[in-house]
Amino acid sequence: MISISLDDFVLSILVGEHHQATAATLECLDQWRIRSAITVDLVVNHNSQLDYFTYLEQVRERHPGKHLLIMHADIYFAEDFLHRLIEQIAFIEEAGLAWGLLGPAGVSYPYFKIVRNMVDYHGILYPFPYPLPAVHLDGHLLVIHKDLVFDFNKDYRGFHHYDTLLCIRSWSQSLPVFVINLPLRHLGQGNVAEWQERSDALGRDLGRVYGNKTIVTSMGPVELDVEPGVTRDFYKQEVESTLARLFHHRTLQDVTLVLRCDDASESSFGEALLSVCGQFDKPSQVIVLCSDRLRKSLELECSYFGMFVDIRILSAHPATTVSSEDVLMGCGDEIAALLPTSGLVSFLDATTSLFPNYVRDARQFHVLGAGVENVVAVLDMNYAVLESKRQDAELEPRLIEGWKTETIEDIVSGGIIPLASFVMPIGIFRSVFNDHKGGALSERVFVFRLVARARVFFLRRLGGYLRTTLKQLSADAGPLVEIAIQGEFLRSSYPFAYLWMKRHASAAPAPVQIPTFGAVHLSREQLLVTKLAQYPRIVDGIFMLHGLLKRLRKRVFIR
Repeated sequence: MISISLDDFVLSILVGEHHQATAATLECLDQWRIRSAITVDLVVNHNSQLDYFTYLEQVRERHPGKHLLIMHADIYFAEDFLHRLIEQIAFIEEAGLAWGLLGPAGVSYPYFKIVRNMVDYHGILYPFPYPLPAVHLDGHLLVIHKDLVFDFNKDYRGFHHYDTLLCIRSWSQSLPVFVINLPLRHLGQGNVAEWQERSDALGRDLGRVYGNKTIVTSMGPVELDVEPGVTRDFYKQEVESTLARLFHHRTLQDVTLVLRCDDASESSFGEALLSVCGQFDKPSQVIVLCSDRLRKSLELECSYFGMFVDIRILSAHPATTVSSEDVLMGCGDEIAALLPTSGLVSFLDATTSLFPNYVRDARQFHVLGAGVENVVAVLDMNYAVLESKRQDAELEPRLIEGWKTETIEDIVSGGIIPLASFVMPIGIFRSVFNDHKGGALSERVFVFRLVARARVFFLRRLGGYLRTTLKQLSADAGPLVEIAIQGEFLRSSYPFAYLWMKRHASAAPAPVQIPTFGAVHLSREQLLVTKLAQYPRIVDGIFMLHGLLKRLRKRVFIR
């Protein structure tokens, strides 16, 4: 196991001379006795004479051969902050990866998804705990490797875009940038007008080196004023070439796509199969699930595509009664037997049309992420509906955006994500399948069992669309059915979770696709939760009591 020592690091903070008494970071330094664990270089900015670029250069000059931990003065961080930092760095280095710059908030690559820490009154939440490559990090906290050469332009100074330039310098020196997980809360809001003004100047400087139209940052895109003849591509020639060298030893995982077709979706099967077989990266095999009645007709369609992709057709025994909600269509054991011991699998139905990037994006995520072997990748799926604007008018197609979510909490609080969005490690599927006690495994139950036992990362990439009707999108299963479905997930992952579970107030009503359920048996706990939810003061009291007990236990443990 790689040993990381804090003796190799220096923590430095630039604080205004009139903010020393109120700076959140300084409060944490004293509260957690940080100076006893790491060298601290506190710089007071008298009369705001020191810009951030000069400050960074001076800190590097004072501490040669040291990794720099640069923090804004308006950050609250947890007691185990330094331990978590060392843990993340060791995680990266044990994976055999180099690094040049680390930070807790930024734009991941290649999906350009903003990843950042979030804090609410329940505690510190983070959407993804593993390091991910990033094209940009927010400058409120940066971990700078000792080998990273700054080489700042003497004519470009101020308090903005030092983070952007450090990221660009790091990638250009073949030192990757990673978003990491650190327990903190940044209080600053930023000066957007000043940032935009400095972005214009930065765009002119970068336009002399790179031919990209824009460079993506966590504050927004920076437009480049490209000089004639400049063609160098930052993403292809700096980022992708570095990642290719860094991850050359990793193998892309095989992907199996399971495509089910029932009697109602027979007419859509051909289009769905075409999208499955037309991927940029071909799936290793396609398993088609259908009824015995459809088997012969689907075999004819599959025979052509079988020249390009390995296709297997499964159907339940004619005497077997298969529920319309069963994702596995009564063929669970046969699917498990066909799947390899490792790789990825996704479950689709014949109403799904995949975009050709679907398989490639999922495979790439499992190559570029550190420690994501058992993580489920999720792509966005939209809905294609046919509707008429007035009675007796022809049906017209319309595209409706699906629910966009960032964390599992969004799923629990009302976001409905179709099963086709999830590309899961085969081991995770086997866990869900083996724990299913019998009967139909519906799509909604599958999703909740999936997120109850696996980490999930939302790629923020569009993977395709589902053909459906407006009536299906607006179907409502009712609160009691939702509680019954979510019961296993809530009890196993979030004790008391339903008591404060609620939909985001600012979110517009999202189209959802919920299967129709019959009578649902509710346990005594679920009935109790339903009753308690009607009395918010009791709920608040339970939450306060729960927090008080946690604090008392902590004090007893410290003593």
